[in-house]
Amino acid sequence: MRARGRWLAGLLACSLGAVRAQTTLTETPVQYSTWGPASDAALAAHWGLTAEDVQRYHHYMAVEGQYFYRHLDPVMVLGLIETDPAQRTRYAEKYLETERRRIEAQIRFATLAATVQFQRFGLEKWVDFSTLRGARARSGDLATRARPDAGGNGAFSPVAPAPGATRPRAARPTAPGALAASPPRAPVQPQAGDTVDVLVEPDCGAACYQKLAELLNIPKVRIRVYGRHFKDTPAFIAWLEQRPGDAATRAADAKRLEPRRFDPLLFRGVSTLKAPVALWRRQGVLLSPF
Repeated sequence: MRARGRWLAGLLACSLGAVRAQTTLTETPVQYSTWGPASDAALAAHWGLTAEDVQRYHHYMAVEGQYFYRHLDPVMVLGLIETDPAQRTRYAEKYLETERRRIEAQIRFATLAATVQFQRFGLEKWVDFSTLRGARARSGDLATRARPDAGGNGAFSPVAPAPGATRPRAARPTAPGALAASPPRAPVQPQAGDTVDVLVEPDCGAACYQKLAELLNIPKVRIRVYGRHFKDTPAFIAWLEQRPGDAATRAADAKRLEPRRFDPLLFRGVSTLKAPVALWRRQGVLLSPF
């Protein structure tokens, strides 16, 4: 009996503790961060909300939002749960104004940081990240690898900039032909895993097709084809698929061709040469033009 009495007393204590915890949870303001909650007046003033907005935000976060929207600001949360079109538009306008102001502040600070970087360290050596071991396109057919919406590597889309669009700033100036005028080197002996970067253009025609055929005859060599001055991605893919030969051979060879957008950093010093231009690389190191 004594043991049973202790067991009942413990059960009663646990029940009272649970009730007390539940009461405390509902009566204590919900804290969404480690630095403590802001007052209702501060929230309303900062986000441009009414007292009713703030109360609705607190209530929703307490009953559901804390499990899904803890990381979102009050204006976005209110906009997501609002059903009245006019009120939802009001929240959308407030969110857009705040987001634009925040982005402008980030850009201003990034610009300042870049200025300080240049003042302290000056021009530093460029790094060609596309030659690193991890910068590799996934396998697949030409169109898939060129289209980001199909799961390909969109960073290598060969689409040329639209007329009037601002082109990305090229690498630091290098004298035209500087790479081509370098001392002659011994002929490159192809090895498995080598990479050839090939620059092609819409009007190079037979010469570019011949260069690709020559490279395709070398087994176990990765061929990255950079399209320049093509109207769009489909035009570049169509150009590649018009290579001479039967359909079966073209389909088999297409698995080794990786279409990419023209990169002035990769072709600095030789970008003014007439296409095709082919650069042979081994483990990211440029061996020689091919």
